[in-house]
Amino acid sequence: MNVVLSTGLQQDARTGGPEIAIYAPHGRDAQVAERLFAEQGIGSSIARDLDSLLALMTTDLGAVLLTEETLDNYNVESLHKALAGQPAWSDLPFIVLAIGSERSRSDTARKRIDALGNVVLLTRPMHAEELLRAVQSALKARRRQFEARDRLEELLMREKQLRESEAKFHTIANSVDQMIWSTLPDGFHDYYNDRWYEYTGVPEGSTDGEAWNGMFHPEDQDRAWSVWRHSLATGEPYEIEYRLRHRSGEYRWVLGRAKAVRDDTGEIIRWYGSCKDIHNDIMAREAAVHDLTRQRDQAWNLSLDLMAVTSRSGSMELLNQSWNSLLGWDVEDLRGRRFARLVHPDDLPTAKSAFRHVMSTPVSNPVEFRLKHNDGSYRWFAWTASGHENRIFATGRDVTERREKDAALATAQEALRQSQKLDMIGQLTGGVAHDFNNLLAAIRSSLELARRRLSSESDAARYLNNAVAAADRGAGLTQRMLAFARKQELHFDSVEVQRLLPDLKDLLQRSLGPQIDLIFDIPEDLPTVLVDTNQLEMAILNLSVNSRDAMDGSGRLSFSAREFSDAGGSDMAAGKYVVISVADTGCGMDAETLERAFEPFFTTKGVGKGTGLGLSMVHGLAAQSGGAFRMESVAGKGTTAHLYLPVGDGEPDSVEIEGGSHGQSREPRGERLLTILTVDDDLLVSMGTVGMLEDMGHEVLEASSGDQALDIFAERPDFDLVITDQAMPKMTGVELAKALRVRRQNLPIILATGYADLPEGAGGEVSAKLDKPFSESSLRAALASVTETANSAI
Repeated sequence: MNVVLSTGLQQDARTGGPEIAIYAPHGRDAQVAERLFAEQGIGSSIARDLDSLLALMTTDLGAVLLTEETLDNYNVESLHKALAGQPAWSDLPFIVLAIGSERSRSDTARKRIDALGNVVLLTRPMHAEELLRAVQSALKARRRQFEARDRLEELLMREKQLRESEAKFHTIANSVDQMIWSTLPDGFHDYYNDRWYEYTGVPEGSTDGEAWNGMFHPEDQDRAWSVWRHSLATGEPYEIEYRLRHRSGEYRWVLGRAKAVRDDTGEIIRWYGSCKDIHNDIMAREAAVHDLTRQRDQAWNLSLDLMAVTSRSGSMELLNQSWNSLLGWDVEDLRGRRFARLVHPDDLPTAKSAFRHVMSTPVSNPVEFRLKHNDGSYRWFAWTASGHENRIFATGRDVTERREKDAALATAQEALRQSQKLDMIGQLTGGVAHDFNNLLAAIRSSLELARRRLSSESDAARYLNNAVAAADRGAGLTQRMLAFARKQELHFDSVEVQRLLPDLKDLLQRSLGPQIDLIFDIPEDLPTVLVDTNQLEMAILNLSVNSRDAMDGSGRLSFSAREFSDAGGSDMAAGKYVVISVADTGCGMDAETLERAFEPFFTTKGVGKGTGLGLSMVHGLAAQSGGAFRMESVAGKGTTAHLYLPVGDGEPDSVEIEGGSHGQSREPRGERLLTILTVDDDLLVSMGTVGMLEDMGHEVLEASSGDQALDIFAERPDFDLVITDQAMPKMTGVELAKALRVRRQNLPIILATGYADLPEGAGGEVSAKLDKPFSESSLRAALASVTETANSAI
């Protein structure tokens, strides 16, 4: 090979790679080319003969360099045959070193060269650089063939794996009991497994695309299609229960599920889904639901509580039978009506407030309000409720009886508290009245003594008379206080209310004035009651005057009476009563005023228009008579007073003991001078009493205590009588009387007390009672009474 070497040829920096097969058996061309390639880092192998060349062509050969004369070999056909057997990706490059120009080449020689296929023809002699470029170009083209080979092999491997995967998928899909299907990203169904066709009995391919929806039950088609479109739009998993047409023609329940498969970018490339027959499960579930529904309906209608399901707006949709048994309503008549229409108007704000947020916050703490009964009455119910799916589920428990008991208990407790308060006030009032009477006794006796020592025509006498009148008014006031304290002396009579009240009409009309209309509604068959007649008349008059003042002198005043039986409470014993009611059309009282109405000295009238003891006296009379006094009033609508008096069952007994003065003056038939022992721990009272007795001419000795009185009596037992106070320290008047009776059985003893009634145990020990403050005439009458009794006993 005639090659001209040039020092200017740049060497290839590439090392390694496909080799060049050199087939130049004649001369030194092969060695020269090998050395040239080696200098450029191009690997090469020399083939000594055609068989060696064919052997090299089985490897990853880069190109073949051969001389034209080698193609004259009779075995060159085996080379063409080897080239024809190349893989599809292979087109082995040939570089042929030609002998002469193309014109000098025969047709046979040209055909042999063209038969090589991928040929580069170089004419000798040639430059080394030209040869290297031809070789490098051939190797570069050969490398691209190798890359194509690798890609083709990879593609073939992937196709093989895909075929194997598809075969495996089909094998698995067709072996499971579920129906498997697949769609394109847009939801186009293009695959169903054998189980689908077996289950549905439809021909293969008949449900591709959107035809699958026609297999669903008509009632489920729109719902299933809507859910499927939602999954396609959002990529969310698809899951739904629907009825699918079976090959038998019936529809069976199946569970359909599908999930999207995404590529590396997140784009959906396919949907894979399944259908599972759950018909038996659904039937079992529906049977269980039906059974639970039946049990619920039984519990629903057997419940003693009200149960209701309403819409969010409160329209009643479902009610149990308790609405009929508890409230008398026909359940069907209530359906569609608003729940609020049955709520008591006063309780409507409570009900609305409780149910306002029931959809988010259940009513767990029972809320109580009233519902209307079919008869127009109302009953109390304690309600709990919760909201779910725009429905309100509510339960109401009848608490009417409990509330009535609670109300009765509260009323009894309030009455007990009121009674205890009034008892406490009564005790205080009684004590004050006693002390006040002692003061009045000292004042009145002193005034009496002073008045007797002055001329009746003097100015001082007039002043003293005025003072005595004021003391008498004070005594009257203490009597009212004692009436409230239940310490007044009562004379019980059998009174016919149906006779007494009409008899008072003229007196009431004159006392109240012509502008007050009096209305009497008194039955004729009322039983008699035990009461002090005078005190009852005074109580009726007090109530009437109060009513007149509440009506500003003009209005209607109604009197009524009726029989009443009470089982017993905090203010009355069990038994039969007659209740007298006095109702006016006046201004009424609010709850706070009504609560204090019985308290002594409490009044709503102006200064100087009332003592505040009228109602207190009525209350005291009722309590001391064994009855009760109650009032009801509404501001702006009037007041009704109820006086309960026990029915009488025999002749009444008076609490006044024989010989009692009752504060009345009796003129003695004759007077004699007496020796009298007075006992009182109050020096002022004692001074007044002694002064009046001495003015009468009697001999008087004083003692300031029970012990001192006994000592005096021991020294001088000839006293004609003893006058003693009751409330004294260490020894009371009654106790002193007992001690004196031991010493002298028939000794006359007068008990002077600020209370209106005799203390316990006084009846057998005391000869007479003298109420403080007492006048000289009352004192004379008491002395005459006990001395007459003593003389008659002798």
